Amino acid sequence: MHYTVAIAVAVAAATAYGLLGVCFQIAGKQRLEILPFLFWKQLIGTFLAGGLWWFMGATAWHGDLVLMALLGSFSYVSTTGAYLMATRDRTIGASWTVLNLSVVLPIAVSVVWFGEPLTAWKALGVMLTLGSVALVSGAFQRRNWQGINLRWAKWISLAFFLNGWLATLMRFVRPNEGYAFTFAFYAISFLLVSALSAALKTRPTITHPTLLAAGGGAATHLGGMVLTLLALSLIASSSISPGTVVYPITNGLVIPIGVILGMLILRERPEPGTVSGIVLGMAALILFCF
Repeated sequence: MHYTVAIAVAVAAATAYGLLGVCFQIAGKQRLEILPFLFWKQLIGTFLAGGLWWFMGATAWHGDLVLMALLGSFSYVSTTGAYLMATRDRTIGASWTVLNLSVVLPIAVSVVWFGEPLTAWKALGVMLTLGSVALVSGAFQRRNWQGINLRWAKWISLAFFLNGWLATLMRFVRPNEGYAFTFAFYAISFLLVSALSAALKTRPTITHPTLLAAGGGAATHLGGMVLTLLALSLIASSSISPGTVVYPITNGLVIPIGVILGMLILRERPEPGTVSGIVLGMAALILFCF
């Protein structure tokens, strides 16, 4: 029963992350200033995470938790800044897909560090997920990569290499400390953004588009983090391989979900291979259950 519920929770987390991708795409296309956007997003998220932490029992912080939250904050702030620069040049289908290819990092850590078994079905699911990524991004369409925007390639590559670390750190969070970790992450990342804003003398100006994108981004990212931690905890109680089950869903299937939401909400036209990639992603979800 826990296993089935955990899969449903992981899919809910992927949906939340997909909505986060839409918020980021809006921020990028509106060319919102990155530091003010992050300032308000992390401030709103800090209040939301703090309230949730308090409501759920206010588990105490400790040194290891704060250190993981600090590392996660550096990773996340750097990733978000690089990703928002990339979104200015290409659609959500391309940028969001390449970003989430970094799912290979937390999966590899789960197998190598935690010794989780990688069954044949799950391995096939991982390959189908990566195939879904390639199809949705248009990697098999040579003409899509001719004359590629070098500025986009630079920023999306940086975001790719940084993105997987926060998800990897979440694997080390104890089941009863998820809310404390989430609050610590948001509080520290807000302080980091505030320090950067002060150092660069950037005023955290607020506009209506910034507030909407930042509020939506805070709520969806917080929801995705909490649901991912819950899914990992539920799987751990009934399986010896929580990472190889949860991460391909929360950080892999978020790609077709994000693309679908981009098509529905942002009215972006699907790129070649998008529909086939989404179908392949759904097939991968079924395989992760075995």
